[in-house]
Amino acid sequence: MKIKPNTKRRLLLGWLGLSPLTLLATKMPKLIQEELSFSDILINRWGKSRIYTLAVLDAMPLEDLEFRPSPEQMSFAQHFLHIGYTNNMFIGVLKDEKTYADFNALKEAPFFLELPDPLSVFNADSLQKRSPEQNKELIGAYLHETFDFVLANLKGLKDDFLKQGKDKVKPWYLEGHTHLDLILRAENHTVHHRAQAVSYLRMKGIQPPGYSKHNTL
Repeated sequence: MKIKPNTKRRLLLGWLGLSPLTLLATKMPKLIQEELSFSDILINRWGKSRIYTLAVLDAMPLEDLEFRPSPEQMSFAQHFLHIGYTNNMFIGVLKDEKTYADFNALKEAPFFLELPDPLSVFNADSLQKRSPEQNKELIGAYLHETFDFVLANLKGLKDDFLKQGKDKVKPWYLEGHTHLDLILRAENHTVHHRAQAVSYLRMKGIQPPGYSKHNTL
């Protein structure tokens, strides 16, 4: 009786004590074979968020860094300073053992990184007089620094820790947030302001960086 090649292969694997599924598993990407922690997954996503956020910042010409659609709105540049400041705040609240009952107390917390400009990061305002090149460099450096702060503090977080924090004293707008909620809220907030920056690019006739290109794993 003639044995088909595929049957021969299965018989050989059986004699060796291997199944086809075992052989397939050895070919799987390392990332799939290893069990990632939730912290690892969050770090992967935040790393992609950093790349895309900086790409959106870089897409605006230097002379239009302070473009705003109306006088009441934050400028393009302000959105990125606001993103950095707020990420610093949410993740600082997550890791700091001290508690802050309101924003006035929170804004004095020692975990805040120094802003590169004294302008408001909450209301329409203008950067100090510098060259556009200097301003873009300062904003980009601050974004890098605040994303570094986020990623460093996400490293090694245990799943049980992420479930905690709901009853920790916080300002009213963060009440009831678990540690995981704070991380997700920070990323959601980043998306909210980055999307506004993307709309500013469109208003200037600029093609924004592609979303999928910068967010695939």
